[in-house]
Formats: sequence, C-alpha cells, structure tokens
Amino acid sequence: MPLTNPKDFIKDILEIPAESQTIEFKRLAEDKIVAKIIETVVAMTNTDGGVIIVGIDDPEKTKLKGFDRVYGINENLELFDAIGRELPKIIPPLSGLWPPSIVDVTEISKRVALIFVPKAVDSFRSINNHVFVRQEKGNRQLTAHEVAKFAYAKGFEKADKGLADVSFELLKTPYFEEWKQSRNINGSPVESILEKSGLARKSDTGKLLPTLASVLLFAEYPSDLTETKCAIRVFQYTGTIESIGETPNLIGIPKTIQGPLIKQIKDAHEYVLTLLRSGIRIPSGFKTVYQIPERAVKEAITNAVIHRDYYIKRDISVKIFEDRLEVESPGLFPYNITRANIGWVRAEGYRNDLLVKHLREFPSPPNLDENEGVRAMRKEMAGENLYPPIFLTYPDSIKVVLFNEHQASEWEKISAYLRENKYITNEQARNVTAIVQRDKMSYMLRRWVEQGLLIPIKPPSGFKKGTKYKLVDVPEIKSGN
Repeated sequence: MPLTNPKDFIKDILEIPAESQTIEFKRLAEDKIVAKIIETVVAMTNTDGGVIIVGIDDPEKTKLKGFDRVYGINENLELFDAIGRELPKIIPPLSGLWPPSIVDVTEISKRVALIFVPKAVDSFRSINNHVFVRQEKGNRQLTAHEVAKFAYAKGFEKADKGLADVSFELLKTPYFEEWKQSRNINGSPVESILEKSGLARKSDTGKLLPTLASVLLFAEYPSDLTETKCAIRVFQYTGTIESIGETPNLIGIPKTIQGPLIKQIKDAHEYVLTLLRSGIRIPSGFKTVYQIPERAVKEAITNAVIHRDYYIKRDISVKIFEDRLEVESPGLFPYNITRANIGWVRAEGYRNDLLVKHLREFPSPPNLDENEGVRAMRKEMAGENLYPPIFLTYPDSIKVVLFNEHQASEWEKISAYLRENKYITNEQARNVTAIVQRDKMSYMLRRWVEQGLLIPIKPPSGFKKGTKYKLVDVPEIKSGN
C-alpha cells in the first residue's frame, strides 16, 4: 500500500505516545515475536481493526526517543519473512495484509513495516484454534462459550433469523394486520405469508416455524413467548451517579416497557420524553431542566431496539441522571462500524436484517434505513450547542450517552486543535484556550475524559504533567495515509 509524505508519516508514528486497542509496536528482536504479531492480527481484526508497526520499539518499554527507537525490519529479515509465511494460517484467511506498507526512514537508512488490519465483517478469525480479541492494551483469548456469544454480539450470527417454537395463531395480531395492509398483502394464512416474506421457515425436522424476528414484530408479549429478554427498562436517578447501596438513589420504581417492537419503541419514546419534560426536583429546591433534543432521544432508543443483540438475555436499559441520558444495549458494533466511524460511514450490513427490513414496512416506521440515526443525533445535539453523543463500548454492550450540558466554549478550540494535531497536553490546551491556571485546565480535561470525549494517555513514568489527550473518534494512523 503506497504512502504519501513518508517523512511526515514516520514523524506522526514516533509521536504516538503509547500502544492502544488499535496500535501496536513490534521489534523483530526474538523468535516468539512472529507468533505474537499473528495473535495481534487476529485480535485486532476480531475487534475494531488496527495497525501493527514493525521495526519500532514500544514507547512505553524503552527510554529511547525519536529515531533511536527505530530498529527497522532489517534487524531480522528472517523473522520479517516468517510473518508473511504465518499470516495465511489465520482461519478464515485474511486477504490484503501482505506485503505490508513499507516506510523508508531515510534519515537513518532503515525501513519500517505497517500491517493494516481491517475489522472482520463476515466471521471471527482464529489461529491454531484460538480466538483472540483486542483490549485497550494487549490481547485476550476467548473461551469456547465466549466465542459462541461473541459471534452473535458482532453480528456474524443473526439471532433474529433463529426459529421460535411459537404458534402462528399468537402472531395474528393488530400489528400483523397493520404490517400486512401496509404491504398490500391479501388473503392467505399467516404462516404462508410469513414464510413467503422470510419471516418463517422449516426446521431441520420439516416443521414450519416463525423466526424470532416475526415474534418480536407481531406477538403482543414477545418476552413471555421466548427465552430472549427483549424489553426496555427505564431508570431515573437523583444526582449524577448510580448508587447501589442500601438506599439507592432511584426515583420511583423502574419502568419495564414490553410488547411488539413497533409499540415498544413508541411507548419508550413517550415515557422517556415525558420524564425529561417533567425534569427532576433536586435537594436544593431547583428543578433540572432537560435540553436534550427529542429527536436525539428517539434515535438513541430506536437504534438500541433495532440493532441490539437479541441472543444476549438482557434488556435494554435507559438511565436518566441530572446531567445526562444513557441508553445501553446488548451487543457490539457489527460489520465495519467502530466507535471511531459510527455515523460517518454506512454499515456494510445489519445484525438484525429481518427486523430492519420489516420494521420499515409498517405505516409509521421508526427507521428509514438511510443511516440517519447517529447523524441526526449529532446534528440535533449540535443545534442546541450540547456536547456530541458519546459511544462507549463494553465487553458485550454499547452505551450511548447524551449530555444535558452546553459545550464549553473552550471545547470547540480543543477539539479543533486535536483534529489537526491528534494530541494535546495541559500546557498546549492552556495556550489554545488562553486559560492561565493549570488546575482549571486539569479539571476541564478530567471532565471531558469522564464524559468520554477524550482519551488520556499517561507517560510510562506516570508523571501527570506528561499526560496527553486525544479525541475518541480520531485514529492515530489512517490506512493509506
């Protein structure tokens, strides 16, 4: 893969302060390094992709700086060639990894290799029958049980296409009639209509059964008819943290919203927006007023219902705090979507194909299937001068956070600087914002980290003044830079 401006590119690489989920440095200094590189390729492709930089030492494991960290692939060309021989052993094969991009470091007459690892969009990868995933730093091997769960969480296996042992009579509901009329379907028994539309098929024993998608779409009580937990739980709290002691800070009893998905989405919209309009009376006597745009709230809930993993037996949770709304749904970003590119690129597929296709066929569909959800959230939040939506990932879930807080004027300057320069220190942030006090700037940077807007990168020494910060959605290295 050709790279433009190699001189600037190697400078950018050397400025990366630490390894991360998507960046790893490797020297060709020992025989075991080849197996470690292959393991990291598997882990990265199974997570969000990334870049392995071969020939430069890890900045956190060396005291050397600048070009002194560059050993190049000529340190051991035999090991370098061995990487190319081992990569085809990844199952299923990954194409386009070898040969890697080569960067000539002309100042010291050395060459560095970059292995750009794409995010897997069709199936998880393994090496020697082992499946790895990438953590914030380093790799983790999955157990057999985790692998099965992982396939659904990533969208490689589709729970909505699974068969449900549910009577077709229970699907002859007003919601089925609405969907049928909207599609101008006449006559025929329900099972025949569902089979023709892909919402029912024969099992291995030859019995015609509805899919989970048809139960979720049409049954009046889908949670009671399947093993799946498919409701929405709404919690409201005083304060800004969730207290789980003897006296939880919950307001009232959590609300469980059930029913067919079209109704569930509508009821959740109405209930959550009613709570937000009512506000929260805080101990000081003042009332919290929510400024989060209604459309942003609706899109967050709709996306959670449509794109969640229905294999995981857990409900969607909506949590309302004084300063934010959180929507957490089971599952991970599917296909080519990552925390960094969500809303900027279109998904190459859907975890729940049947649900997406058939929900949009209702008279008043909650989804247009035009990649509009996240873009609309960002636009609506920006229109109210609120912080952009934040996407947090956990081992088997995704959380969307909408802050009920106006952007500090300093944030615009900091974010603009970071999109141009990638990293910023406290001192640089003070220069950009004209804030004089270090402590004040430290507080603002900590706050943005807590909100999920920034990622802190601490130096190996642990010296706080050396901490750098980067935006969540800007990768250190772009493929084909």
